Amino acid sequence: MKPVTVITGAIAISIGSVLLTGSGHAQNKPNIPKEDHSDSLDKISRPLTKDCTFLRAGSALTQGITNLNQQDVGEINDFVLDSNNGKIRYAAVTYGGFPGLGNKMFAVPFEAITVLPNNNHEHDHRFLLKVDQEQLDGATGFEQDHWPDFADQEFLNKLDRRYNVRRDQDVPPSNAVIRANQLLNLKVLNIEDHQIGKVEEIILDTAHRKARYIIVSLDHHTTNGNKLFAVPFQAFQVKFDLKNRNQQNLVLKMSNHQITKIQGFDRDHWPDFTDPVYRKSLIEQFLFVKKQKDQGVKVGIDS
Repeated sequence: MKPVTVITGAIAISIGSVLLTGSGHAQNKPNIPKEDHSDSLDKISRPLTKDCTFLRAGSALTQGITNLNQQDVGEINDFVLDSNNGKIRYAAVTYGGFPGLGNKMFAVPFEAITVLPNNNHEHDHRFLLKVDQEQLDGATGFEQDHWPDFADQEFLNKLDRRYNVRRDQDVPPSNAVIRANQLLNLKVLNIEDHQIGKVEEIILDTAHRKARYIIVSLDHHTTNGNKLFAVPFQAFQVKFDLKNRNQQNLVLKMSNHQITKIQGFDRDHWPDFTDPVYRKSLIEQFLFVKKQKDQGVKVGIDS
């Protein structure tokens, strides 16, 4: 996995309420509430630390999972994200290390998974899951085209009990979720409904269990050069294609004129996302939040 230093900040995912299915169908149009970003910078208060774990979702998919004894037990197939706040709710895993489970996927609460640096590969990470055969007795897997109902509270409670996850408060059942694999390579439209690019990558902050940014490439006629752009999840909304209800697009809530003014980075020269000045500039560029005059703002990681 290539090294990546990733930005986090006063960012929450708001890409709409998307029904999670294998084919990305949705029963209703996404209900996207209007958000107030006026205090986004004020909320960024804690100093940024560099010991947190950030992953590119595309690189983490199909990565192996080990147990506490360093034995291979399975691999990551997808991440289930809360489309309202970016929380990584579940990982979809296959258990190749246990007999009788076949190729089916299993939803695992992300709180049960520990992400650690890989001592053998400085810029890689390990997924650690405390699980054994007895724990998986009676577990029901699912196929790619038949995902479980994440609005089923009984189903969610069973997952927590199976993986010994204790929560301070119950997770509200909701189908307002979207998979990482659904997001990757989606078309990006501007507010005039013109295609301007596509999704290249998703940045996950595993320390705080959040999806922070969508990395997009924009068409040459939209911007000059072959650049990538780190865009807060809040700057997007999901839109379903009128001609094909199975097709989802991401709408970047900016006009073409505004987009021509944003700054990108080279594919082989990622910026220093720990730089608070750069982080604040992204908030200002994409969320149109301006720092109040003479007001000092510190950039923190868990906001």
